[in-house]
Amino acid sequence: MSTKKAKPEMTTETMAKATEQVAGNVASFAQKTLDQAQGAFEKVSEVAHGNVQLFDAAANAYKNRVTDIQLKSMEFVQLNINSGFAFARKLFAVRDAQEAVNLQQGFFKEQAETLQRQAAELSELSVALAKESLKPVQEQMSKSFASLSKVA
Repeated sequence: MSTKKAKPEMTTETMAKATEQVAGNVASFAQKTLDQAQGAFEKVSEVAHGNVQLFDAAANAYKNRVTDIQLKSMEFVQLNINSGFAFARKLFAVRDAQEAVNLQQGFFKEQAETLQRQAAELSELSVALAKESLKPVQEQMSKSFASLSKVA
């Protein structure tokens, strides 16, 4: 008498059912994987399109602020040149050396103060340029990465 248990024999019908079941499971798994991949692609595509629009908006904000800085710089140049012409007119009207020295000292002091104010104004515009251009990009990128991490 043998202690081995008898193995059930696989019939053609049993094998066909098993093969059909495996094929069904593989097809179901493949379909789920494909659906997930397509969903992830659509999400990445959506984020990419949003980022393109965001970078375009940031570039426009940058361009506008740079234009503001350029216009302000031109305004300062014009003011400084006009101030120089006014100084020259006053200088040609002086009658003695002491008056010329006093006029020149006053002009230099006034110009130094003016240049300091102008530099501060340009600095403020430059800081605003950086903040306005980068803030939306940083916010959107944070949202994008958070959104992508949910998909993964």
